[in-house]
Amino acid sequence: MPKPERRTRVDLAVAAVIVVVIVVAGVAIWSTSAVRGTSSDPTQNSAPLPTSASSVPSGLTEAWRAASNATTVPVVIGPVVVTGDGGAVIGHDPSTGRQLWSYRRDLPLCGVAGWPGSGRDYVIAVYRNARGCSEVTALYSATGQRAASRSSDADSTLDFSVEKDYFLAQGDTRLETWRSDLVRTIEYGRVDAPVNPGAQPRSGCELLSSAIGSGRVAVVERCGIEPGYRLTVLGATLDKDEKLDEQGSTLITADLGSPPRVVAVGANGVAVYVSSPSPMLESYALDGTLRGRTTLLGRAVGVESKPVSSGGLITFWTGEATVVLDASTLQARFQVPATLGPGVVMAGSLLLPSASGISEHNIVDGRPVRSIPVQRSGYGGGIITLGLIGDNLVQQWGSTISVLKPSAA
Repeated sequence: MPKPERRTRVDLAVAAVIVVVIVVAGVAIWSTSAVRGTSSDPTQNSAPLPTSASSVPSGLTEAWRAASNATTVPVVIGPVVVTGDGGAVIGHDPSTGRQLWSYRRDLPLCGVAGWPGSGRDYVIAVYRNARGCSEVTALYSATGQRAASRSSDADSTLDFSVEKDYFLAQGDTRLETWRSDLVRTIEYGRVDAPVNPGAQPRSGCELLSSAIGSGRVAVVERCGIEPGYRLTVLGATLDKDEKLDEQGSTLITADLGSPPRVVAVGANGVAVYVSSPSPMLESYALDGTLRGRTTLLGRAVGVESKPVSSGGLITFWTGEATVVLDASTLQARFQVPATLGPGVVMAGSLLLPSASGISEHNIVDGRPVRSIPVQRSGYGGGIITLGLIGDNLVQQWGSTISVLKPSAA
């Protein structure tokens, strides 16, 4: 029988060094991981979905308000109103404002968005680190539990657009689309380490506005010494050769005045708001061919003006009026002057923010029905964007979320 091996002092020293190295490596990985500095407080019981309003209330009064500097429009998703402020994302009871769940990181938020889809309602929280707005977490809206995460190179600010199957994140030099597990499907613009060199159709362009719909991305960009702004339409996934599917790209202006804004993308075309040389809603085919123009009241608007989809309509604020589009055809139905932002459809009526409160309009032709007075303490001007959850109306101006509940007139 062989003698057992004897451990020498050298053997013990080497083993000790290995243990120390493993411990140090583990601490280093933990200290730089997303887990450190993250606090998640989900709810164990899913909040119930609110019942849709059966009528427009005769009066509205503020139920609660909260700060939300990481959102530009009300994030109303599933059963909650979501706010993002500092590094905290909070799901609120829509009627009382009570915190139902929270998710916090020791990083600043770039933005928060709601993403409704088949079988899930996500809250997307995007945080800023040394690589830009690159840390992304998907949360289930009903519980606040984490669903997925991703990290990649990104610009320092991002704008978001969503449809059922894809999420679009656009910066000023690059954009990405993600599917529901947050796996990237395309990247466009600046690509630091391209898998397929030469796959990008242009380089060095500034991305100014974008939207996603029907599995397509439309983006307005300014490229090099071109005399105007370019509209490009891309597929939201790569083609069969694993390359970008560019379906059309063309100059849509002859000068570099105020940049156009993409309003909506449909199965057969793109709607774009152009303020220079005069305000118009322009309709383009997917290959970039101009189909028609509708004259509007308006002025130059920036990223603060975002389209809102509600009840088969898309509303977009032009700075002086709200233009109302059919969500299927993207054709302008009518415009309502003297508004303060886009609106929502409630119980078969179109509600829009006005200087005196909320104006109710006929959904077919925009005819005024009545005005509901609302007091907005602390409002100092600028766009007001509306959201709807149950019979509660949600307003956002600046970093303020204000939730209105029905009351007696």
